[in-house]
Amino acid sequence: MFPRPSSTLNKAAPFTYVLLSIFACLLLLYLNGIYHPVSVLLTGFNGKGVVGHHNQNNTNSPADVYSLTTPDRKFFPLRFSDKLAYNPNILPHPTRQDQWLVIAQQEKFRRVDDWDLYELTCAMEFVDNALVCTATPTILPVQPGVRGDCETERLAMFGLLQGPHDARMFYGPDAPYIMYGSRSNHGCMGLWIQDARMLISDFQPGYSDSTQPFYNATEVGRPPPQHDVEKNFFLFWDAQGESYAHAELHVERVFGKLSMSDGTVGLDLARQVASKDNSCLTRYLPKIEPGAPESIHQATNSLTITLCKRTDDECVPTDDNTFIMTIIQHKSYYNFHSRYEPYVVLFQRRAPFALYAISTKPIWIHGRGRLTKDTHANRYEGRPDDIPQDHTEMFYVTSMSWKGHDQKYHGFIDDPLFLAFGIEDTRAGAIDILGGDLLQDLGSCTT
Repeated sequence: MFPRPSSTLNKAAPFTYVLLSIFACLLLLYLNGIYHPVSVLLTGFNGKGVVGHHNQNNTNSPADVYSLTTPDRKFFPLRFSDKLAYNPNILPHPTRQDQWLVIAQQEKFRRVDDWDLYELTCAMEFVDNALVCTATPTILPVQPGVRGDCETERLAMFGLLQGPHDARMFYGPDAPYIMYGSRSNHGCMGLWIQDARMLISDFQPGYSDSTQPFYNATEVGRPPPQHDVEKNFFLFWDAQGESYAHAELHVERVFGKLSMSDGTVGLDLARQVASKDNSCLTRYLPKIEPGAPESIHQATNSLTITLCKRTDDECVPTDDNTFIMTIIQHKSYYNFHSRYEPYVVLFQRRAPFALYAISTKPIWIHGRGRLTKDTHANRYEGRPDDIPQDHTEMFYVTSMSWKGHDQKYHGFIDDPLFLAFGIEDTRAGAIDILGGDLLQDLGSCTT
């Protein structure tokens, strides 16, 4: 790890240290997509809030999803012993049918004197309608990052924080992977990937196969041009098991073939379907007015889903009924508070991977409520008067995974899955639903 600010700075220039601490917290908010300096300048305290839970640009009600197992059908919490964590990722335990392996970002706001970021991990099981760690969570042992080129004034603040952020843990067709943000070899911040079996021993105790892809942490490339700060990539696999990295979906898609040996990515393949895809994106995604503090970005990993039931004997996965599924989010930032609304995107699993369908309504997770002091958002603790009026709680969907212990990348519409999310960068939640529950109110990209 790189050295944190020296004790000399802390003693000799306390005001400077306090300012740097504030900047570090703001930077963490930025890395998690919550704080945008330009948005603050544009909006200030203009009184524009988020009333109820309807999309500001779409008068239709959202598509509600309900838990399959909780008595009140609301989402359930994830509890990390005496620690706080958010933005969780959940995968089935490979040998214990009543447990799941989880990683999540350790809460940072209460550690103002600690400049490092950590991902926590533990095995979890259900206790009283919550997923709880079976033992004290440990820090995910990712390799120390490279230094990165963050020397310009615009990027200097990125140099204050060390460690992984925005991690995603997911299955490919065969193996589990963890992808996370850290310093880049090609700019300031990039995305790195490693075989999860090298980081979490419960996946396969004693595992050490250096011939497997991403045995060591490897930076994931993108089709040019490379940006100073890269985030929110997801990987996907076609029917033959070939891998691709999807860098952007809005305003235009950007993705390319991924080398599983060194993480490099080829030319942008999205150009082959750009005209048709752009038309579909424009038709269904929320409209963002010029200058508005809103954006649309990639959020979760990908899965493949066959659009018929596993219990149907005539349901046979083919390229015509099986699609790659991911979740994107529409972000709005008003009154210094972010809100994210998730939308499902399906695209073909064969080249050229054209868009197939997009949600016409955002997904609404049952149990999400208004932002109040009872939310216990860490940024408002002790400052209830700062809570914006008529805002809903910020749910940031980070991952989706098949709940069944015999599943990895592929599933059917009647298979249970987990949606996992962070709540106000303070705590973690998840909801178990059917795959088909995510496919409500889809708009077709083929007509």
